[in-house]
Amino acid sequence: MAFTFRKTPIPDVLIIESRLFHDERGYFLETYKKSDFEGYIKAEFNQDNYSFSKRGVIRGLHFQRGENAQGKVVRVVHGSIFDVAVDLRSESETYGQYISVELNSDNHNAIWIPPGLAHGFQALEDSIVQYKATTEYAPGSEGVIVWNDPDRAVARRGRRYIRHDRHSRFARRRARAGCVGLCPGGRRGSGGRGASPRARS
Repeated sequence: MAFTFRKTPIPDVLIIESRLFHDERGYFLETYKKSDFEGYIKAEFNQDNYSFSKRGVIRGLHFQRGENAQGKVVRVVHGSIFDVAVDLRSESETYGQYISVELNSDNHNAIWIPPGLAHGFQALEDSIVQYKATTEYAPGSEGVIVWNDPDRAVARRGRRYIRHDRHSRFARRRARAGCVGLCPGGRRGSGGRGASPRARS
């Protein structure tokens, strides 16, 4: 098998390690093979995304609701990111907790984030990130959790960061509406600041 799938403290979130094949020309690795993935990830992928982020950029935390809920395989093609996934599944034992992991172009690892989790990252250097998504982007189903939402207390790396103003305004509107995190049924996350232990990889 070309991959190793490692469990994390949040059920169904997996770290995917790719096997590298080195020779005098450089190296080769597979990033996806249906026959290997289907034993661990029961999903059909319908959209691929590719992004470039300058050092310090924070993207997310994004998610999609309902039938457009989106699972993702996230991999760094160049650079390094501090990657975070927050469990928004109300029926999950790890509801409200998050996992964080560094992905970079040296370790070549990827992370599988199933539907029902919010995802975001901070670029630790200029970085290119590639995603495989289970559903297409649906603007009407999109939700955003601001990275410094006090109900989530999600960590970040370093003092230098850049936020896209559109996402900041979107998240502030949700905060004023009393539904930061957009939990199922419009409820806020259970527990206050620091109420839940943080699952980390």
